[in-house]
Amino acid sequence: MIEMKVDDCVKAIGGETLMGAGEKYFHGVSIDSRTLKKDELFFCIRGDRFDGHDFIQEARNKNAAAIIFSDGRNMLSKKMDAPFFVRVEDTLKSLQELARFYRKKMPVKVVGVTGTNGKSTTKEMIASIAETKFKTIKTKGNLNNHIGLPLNLFHLSKSHEVAVIEMGMSAAGEIKRLAEIAKPEIGVVTNISEGHLVHLKNLKEVQAAKGELFDSLSEQETAIVNADDPLVLELAKSVQAKVVTYGIHNKADIKAENIIPMNREGFKLSVRFFDKNIPVCIPFLGECNIYNALAAMAASWSLGVPPDDIKRGLMNAKLLASRFEVSEYGGIIVINDSYNANPKSMKEALKILSNYKCKGRRFFIIGDMLELGVFAEPAHKTLGIEITKYSIDYLVTVGELSAHVAKSAVDSGMNKKHIATTSGHECAVAFIQKYSRAGDCLLVKGSRGSKMEEVVKRLAVDKLEND
Repeated sequence: MIEMKVDDCVKAIGGETLMGAGEKYFHGVSIDSRTLKKDELFFCIRGDRFDGHDFIQEARNKNAAAIIFSDGRNMLSKKMDAPFFVRVEDTLKSLQELARFYRKKMPVKVVGVTGTNGKSTTKEMIASIAETKFKTIKTKGNLNNHIGLPLNLFHLSKSHEVAVIEMGMSAAGEIKRLAEIAKPEIGVVTNISEGHLVHLKNLKEVQAAKGELFDSLSEQETAIVNADDPLVLELAKSVQAKVVTYGIHNKADIKAENIIPMNREGFKLSVRFFDKNIPVCIPFLGECNIYNALAAMAASWSLGVPPDDIKRGLMNAKLLASRFEVSEYGGIIVINDSYNANPKSMKEALKILSNYKCKGRRFFIIGDMLELGVFAEPAHKTLGIEITKYSIDYLVTVGELSAHVAKSAVDSGMNKKHIATTSGHECAVAFIQKYSRAGDCLLVKGSRGSKMEEVVKRLAVDKLEND
């Protein structure tokens, strides 16, 4: 964890000390006065709902080592013996600059991971493999943005050998900035598809924004490239870095072969590492997780982890919550993939549900796909058409945009009696309770803002109440 003199921090961020004297150290960084600990550095960050400047007095009361602020608000009008007060022009930029300064001091190899889908899962897999050989730190949860990434870097210590850092974005230039802060030596772009289309106009702009990670890599560093994704492959043509490719269908340095699905148990397959083949088990649902695993294997191989340790680390990997989690309630199988959604991941979920071996019917329960801008309505209509191409028995939609999915599915030939168009989670659960029975399989999915995990929670509660 970061430990530094306040004076050294002031120099690193170009701040001005307005109050405080002597040689004082801080231990850790916080942007939340509720969780602030004694002798931590408190940054007054402005967010969508809160402004850290409103909690300066609370930070004082909790004995923060120093407070980094940009808005005075007459807070210095009375004598304050402690803590240090440091004024900067932009507290967020200063937080990032301190993280960049600190990361440079740490002798750690950083793996940066981005992509439209699979970032968090790939990050977890890489970390699990790297841990077999190196002292490893990884992004906590999905704290992968312009605030979360710096906060994660403050947990680095000189004993860490590898850091696996997830990089999220919603607009052009954001990955570039995150790469400036984290300085990755290995960059992974999992895939590129429709997403973040509120601030980005089209898929080419998404491609360029994700490609900022590869652009940050030098000739001595390594780009991990999905050989089956044409947009990622196109980016690889112009990178300076060494390229390691992975895939299933196209020629690749690390390639999956002889894939055998095992339903809930995942897949057995053989993976060719250049000229060596090793048998591998991937204990997760979905072809998408084969790709995530291959990306993790490629990154780990580039770190110097031997194939046998890669195999062992992959078997020990644990996915984050709400990523194809399989549970059973009263004999009904529920696949919870409610963490997020976009057109590509929805189609992958459809394939998983359609191929899942169960004794009963298959229910596809979805919320709205968000952040698609002008593509939102057509994307939902296209999903309705796609559903009719798979072995799906019931469709339940929640939300205004998802209503387009239901209508499109009916227009494409799905039985209207097997579709529920609802405006809220409770109505969706009521339909599921009425029509589902033991042996059925339900897959629940939607964008973060759709909160489809509420459907899963309600089903679990009802099971407990009925036991």
